[in-house]
Amino acid sequence: MKEEGKIDSKKRQLLKAAAVGIGAGMVSFIAIERNKLMEVLRPVSLSEIIGFVEAEEGLNKYEKRAREREAEIKKMCRAEADKICLDKGEDSAECSEARNRCEKIVVKATPPKPGTRFVMALDINKCIGCRRCAYACVMENNTDRDIGIEWIHVLEVHRDDLELLNTNIDYGEEAPKKDYVYIPMACMHCDEPSCVYVCPVVATWKEDDGIVVVDYDRCIGCRYCITACPYGARRFNWKKPRVPVLELNPNMHILGNVLRYPHVVEKCIYCIQRTRDGGIPACVEVCPVGARSFGDINDPEGPIRRILEKYGAFVLRPETGNKPMFFYYFGPARTPPRSKEEG
Repeated sequence: MKEEGKIDSKKRQLLKAAAVGIGAGMVSFIAIERNKLMEVLRPVSLSEIIGFVEAEEGLNKYEKRAREREAEIKKMCRAEADKICLDKGEDSAECSEARNRCEKIVVKATPPKPGTRFVMALDINKCIGCRRCAYACVMENNTDRDIGIEWIHVLEVHRDDLELLNTNIDYGEEAPKKDYVYIPMACMHCDEPSCVYVCPVVATWKEDDGIVVVDYDRCIGCRYCITACPYGARRFNWKKPRVPVLELNPNMHILGNVLRYPHVVEKCIYCIQRTRDGGIPACVEVCPVGARSFGDINDPEGPIRRILEKYGAFVLRPETGNKPMFFYYFGPARTPPRSKEEG
């Protein structure tokens, strides 16, 4: 630890010297002893450079990282499974399930499918505010179980004014109420995402299939993207996320629901581990009233195109210029309230 502090001190001295030079208008050249400089810099061999270039020129530059992360997570999972088996016994159902999940772990790096543009549409008339979408999202995407991070928030809004300011997201279990609508909100996967433009390390960007992703290895936790997002869609990990082995989703993607590090930003990624393999997001699958639709907007015969052509759609906060690609619409029939007294 002392050696690390010594190197950090040298780095600071070099930066300070450079800053003084710039401030002086570069009138004089500030000489730095070569041996001092070499304590900060590390020589790179030609073989390393060639190997790096070849890796970058591969079919998918994330595949190597995905394999490394998979091995790391499996090791961690097996250690936790051993603890469960020691506590519950090798013949217990918990032990068997824990070991089974660990062996099934796969971290993919599936790239976008050419010509595909994913979007989601939600029928306000159908949503009953049950929050099953939010709960399923937590389970599917290996979200922390301790600090209450949810990628989906459901707003309870009075039907007459649709005012989103000061809306209620803690409305209990009495939904749906008469004269209220429920508006789930998550990442809008914007066409012009402001979060992407402010990231100083290019840790977030929009993929060719429209999914705005986050590279957890690059993220420095500056939270500029959280400030820039007009929809409050991003969450920050204040500590290392905890996901019990018995609840772990072994189907992961390196830019999606792979186990996160502490102090990084995360958000909805349209269940990239599912959708790029031909599936649908967990929130769409679990919705009991079929309020959500998901698909490729470039497909003229797909559900999204049919919905938008028949019912039209609206987006939240269009004045931001983000061009959100998450659409809301009012379908033909409203979901009735829970009881006759409420009707």
